[in-house]
Amino acid sequence: MNGPLQRRLWVLLASAAAAFGVWKMVPGSDWDRSAFAAVAGGFANPPVFISGQGTFANPWTLRTFSGHSKPDKRQAPVIVSLGDDLAGFFQSSPPAPIDLAVVLTNFQRLGAKKAATAAVLAWEAPDAIGLTALEKSLDRFESLVMAAPLSRGTVASPLPPAFRRASIPLKAVQGDGSALPQVNRIPIPGIVLGGETAAAGFSALEAESPARFPPLMARWEDRVVFSFPLVTVLQRLNLPPEGIEVRLGEYLKLSAAGPIVPIDPYGRLALPLKVISAYAEISAEALIDGGDGLFPKHAPDPVILRDDRSAAEPTTRAFSRNLSAVIAAIASEDGLATPREFRRLARDWEIGILAGVVVVLTALGSAGSFTRHLGAFLLAGACIAAQAMAFGLASVWLPGVAVLAAVVAMVIIAKLLPNKRPAPSALS
Repeated sequence: MNGPLQRRLWVLLASAAAAFGVWKMVPGSDWDRSAFAAVAGGFANPPVFISGQGTFANPWTLRTFSGHSKPDKRQAPVIVSLGDDLAGFFQSSPPAPIDLAVVLTNFQRLGAKKAATAAVLAWEAPDAIGLTALEKSLDRFESLVMAAPLSRGTVASPLPPAFRRASIPLKAVQGDGSALPQVNRIPIPGIVLGGETAAAGFSALEAESPARFPPLMARWEDRVVFSFPLVTVLQRLNLPPEGIEVRLGEYLKLSAAGPIVPIDPYGRLALPLKVISAYAEISAEALIDGGDGLFPKHAPDPVILRDDRSAAEPTTRAFSRNLSAVIAAIASEDGLATPREFRRLARDWEIGILAGVVVVLTALGSAGSFTRHLGAFLLAGACIAAQAMAFGLASVWLPGVAVLAAVVAMVIIAKLLPNKRPAPSALS
């Protein structure tokens, strides 16, 4: 077999293996994602939020910030406000366990099957009978979310079951999980976190001061726990925590088809909060004698008990003040433009493109060094230009990574192989 023919054969085999191997294996990988992000960066101002897998069944999806978006008020919760009780309606101030048992029993009487208590339920010396009544009242809900502040101490505590039910393994987080705020205990003793099915989210992190960008997650040893507003949205949508996808510095997705929330590298909401009121706000006292229509019929679940006492801690007041805004921002995907999907060409078209590229590379493989490198350069440039044009004009994601892999394979194999032609036979 002469030199040029052998060279073409090796180039054909190498470029075809690279092209079709990458075409088969790369979609959905970090390489393909990085390539998509690089092209997207040329068309949209950062940050960009990418989801999907880049496959035929689950193509890449791009979302960007939208300056015209605002929270959907319909996603704000129904709030039952626990105020100062100036009229002395309850037995004590702050309300005792038996008082809250009565309030929560009226939640159920008025038709609330899902409930969440943003008020931290803890007392220094609670009445045993009242505490039992409160626990029984909590157990009657079909779904329940509790709140508690978290902190980090020198001695770690086991992760409470309610927090574990609403957590995911740290290894499931994509990105530097060590950048998340670290916690290992609840700083308030004797806190009530509900029964065997209740979930819990944090109301505040002791090491984090209230800010425009509230934390949505924290690290508790090898688990990631979530904020009370986020767990509440999971409860509303009947989504399991196991379906959460986290990419630090990019987004938090509540499920494959659920809301997507932009986050920074530290797990904080990457959107400034906008003022939004509750869907409806009802005083705790009004529940006692309230009629059946007190809770709006078409309001989103769950009904939330919120601590609005003026004597509450500053962190509690800040948490209560922003609660509706954070829940609405998570549930309505505030600030994000409509998702833009980038589908791939039909499978036969992609195979045809790659086959054509391999044929061109095979022909280039036996050319001289200058011609070969110039051809490879022009082909790679054409590939990048076509990728960008298809992206911007047609929302199509071409197999450009596979094409570039074939070009690189041709350059390498052609450089390694000799390019000698058979010596002419001597004239007799």
